[in-house]
Amino acid sequence: MVELELVRGRVDTDGEDIYWEMAQTGADDDRPVVVLSHGAGGTHAVWYQQVPVLGQYFRVVTWDSRGFGNSTNHNDLPSAEAAADDLTAVLDELRISQAHLVGQSMGGWHISAFAVGCPQRVLSMTYADTVGGLWTSELKDAFAEYQAQGGLFSGREAVGGHRALWSGTAERDCAHAFLYQALGSFHSPPVDKLADTIAWSVDHSQIGDLGVPVLFVAGTHDEIFPSRLLAASSRLVPNSRFVEIPAAGHSPYFEQPEAWNDAVLDFLGSSLRR
Repeated sequence: MVELELVRGRVDTDGEDIYWEMAQTGADDDRPVVVLSHGAGGTHAVWYQQVPVLGQYFRVVTWDSRGFGNSTNHNDLPSAEAAADDLTAVLDELRISQAHLVGQSMGGWHISAFAVGCPQRVLSMTYADTVGGLWTSELKDAFAEYQAQGGLFSGREAVGGHRALWSGTAERDCAHAFLYQALGSFHSPPVDKLADTIAWSVDHSQIGDLGVPVLFVAGTHDEIFPSRLLAASSRLVPNSRFVEIPAAGHSPYFEQPEAWNDAVLDFLGSSLRR
């Protein structure tokens, strides 16, 4: 097993202090880079089941979006474009010219906006349970219905119960499901200011025109962005593939990490062999 070291840092951009971490084998590690961008319920810490695994083959960068985890949100202006600028600053700070991008839920919008602004820096795209701005009319209707039912914050919340998780996740391991809730409780992330991010859109053709491999991965029981609709969306992007993770909801990277990691590593491996 490859021994990894963890480097931590911050970068100032647009008046904000953006926190990042990178797992690597050492200062001379020149392996390809994978960037993991978290969703609205998390921070860099949610990737604890991915960093040690992906780190066996790649340098792995995680970071906190504005107002999440250790990053500031002084301007109170989170957006897809702002996140793209922040990610650019992180990669510049680390002197990383190109990277494989992974975006979970909200993070999907962040990697899409980055790819639109810096297409030459993208090696591949992984959309994990996310529209990422690639809206279809069916996905808009499904999301509107989900929001009408209360969204993520509807009524009382049981220990281990979270609408981003499949109900079977808590039944299988309540303590692990409760950890998911706890990881989302740090600081006061600006979830009420994410409307502009969610409204941001990009054409499927724009992502296809990048000419890089694209993976869509989703949990079978995702209530926010139904798996079948994400599969349909993936078919609109050339050079893409879709993987469904059974026994998982909106967060299979957390609920079924082994299956999720295998799917992403298989995809990344094939992209390296192109």
